[in-house]
Amino acid sequence: MPTRGVLVNYVRGFAPWLCYAALSPVDWRLGMCAAAVAAVLLLASQIRARSVDLLGAASCAFFVAMAAAALAAPKSGLQTWTCVLANAVLAVTALASLAVRRPFTLSIARTRVAREFWNAPRFIHVNMVLTGVWTAAFATAAAACALIVHYGHAAAVPLVAVQVLAFVVPFVFSGRYADRAQAKAAANAAAGQPSA
Repeated sequence: MPTRGVLVNYVRGFAPWLCYAALSPVDWRLGMCAAAVAAVLLLASQIRARSVDLLGAASCAFFVAMAAAALAAPKSGLQTWTCVLANAVLAVTALASLAVRRPFTLSIARTRVAREFWNAPRFIHVNMVLTGVWTAAFATAAAACALIVHYGHAAAVPLVAVQVLAFVVPFVFSGRYADRAQAKAAANAAAGQPSA
């Protein structure tokens, strides 16, 4: 299971999405606006730290646009498809981070590893795998949400279950996989072997 520090970094990175998930059942406009504020604050802190990542930028663009749409047309059908759009945006963002070989999990994983290993091929590989799992989870959730909305007329319980699983499953996998990779690297180092 991921350490507390890693959990905090995941929560920080996904804060806009968590704000939306927590507040949208009350009112989707409130959820979108709170998420937009959280996304702008997250992006501003990344800009100040000179460490803007693709997830932060995409989250900001998505939630600012969706908040504007929610306020401009609160009765539109967009509300029904938001879960599909949100998971699709996360899937595309994660996939884009893989395509440019800057997996979005790097910024989180770097909190657990000494700076000297940040560009090591094995470290990058582990994060490519982790981001691949997150990408698959988000893409699967987008497809599942689309089916639920289409056939179940946006049934709340299945939609919530799919979205929770889309975060919990890759989060648990990430912690276990990263721990195994770290243990293997430590064992190789103790045996005097390269960790690649």
